[in-house]
Amino acid sequence: MSTKSLKNVQARVSEELYDEIDKRIESGMYASKSEVIREALRKLFAEQSRNFLRELAEEKDLSEDEMLEE
Repeated sequence: MSTKSLKNVQARVSEELYDEIDKRIESGMYASKSEVIREALRKLFAEQSRNFLRELAEEKDLSEDEMLEE
C-alpha cells in the first residue's frame, strides 16, 4: 500500500479499545495501530455491505443465488 494514497485520521477510543489494539500489536498480529484500525474498518464496511445486500434480497424476495445472478 502506497503511503501517498493514505490520509491521516484522528480518533479517540476508550482505554479498553486502546488496550485491545496494543494487545494485537504485541502479539504480532499487526505491526501498528494504523494497521489494526484499517483492518477493523475494512471488516466493518464489508459486514455493512453484506447486511445491506441481505436486506435488499429480503425486500425483493430473492434468494442469494438469484442475487448473484443479477
